[in-house]
Amino acid sequence: MGGRILLIEDEGNILEAITFILSRAGWDVQGHGNGATALDAVRRINPDILVLDVMLPGRSGLDILRDL
Repeated sequence: MGGRILLIEDEGNILEAITFILSRAGWDVQGHGNGATALDAVRRINPDILVLDVMLPGRSGLDILRDL
């Protein structure tokens, strides 16, 4: 298992917990916490998997998903 995951989540404790679990399973996890700049992070990181929170500051996760 492995690959790059971009986790877009604004709650620090949730981001930390999910990152810990996925990292232990062999994934390279990058975190991002702002909906307004999330598309830039997706383009920059080019993840294999995107985990996207729905309620984000600056822009909703559903809007980001529509743009992708």
